[in-house]
Amino acid sequence: MKPVTGACYCAKVKFVYDSAVPVTKAVFCHCDSCRRAHGAPLYQVIYVPRDSGAFKITAGEEHIKRYRKPGAPLVRAFCTVCGSRVFNDHDRVEIGVFPALLHGKLPDSFWPTAHAHEAESIFDILALKAVRPKL
Repeated sequence: MKPVTGACYCAKVKFVYDSAVPVTKAVFCHCDSCRRAHGAPLYQVIYVPRDSGAFKITAGEEHIKRYRKPGAPLVRAFCTVCGSRVFNDHDRVEIGVFPALLHGKLPDSFWPTAHAHEAESIFDILALKAVRPKL
């Protein structure tokens, strides 16, 4: 195990991610749902298989509230104390981890390799890709 720890803003919810488990997706998401949930024009997320055990809550489970918007393919989990989004449970297949909540230098595998839901972007995607051409 190569543990990377993380926490919500108030540190009531803590977790560990095993960076030895391969990331299945690492993206910048532009969907309307993520933009509204995070209050940001795009958001970075990595996904790992749910059954891999790569993501574990280590403290504060009692402070986690789960919400699924009607018709949405995922459950969003957040801290009820500070409001930080902690993870996504994507149809019980993948867990979405937010690198912004992790401590220390992040593994290279966390670097986004794509933009998800580009059609919903509020940015000019071509201009954004010019900043980082590999995306």
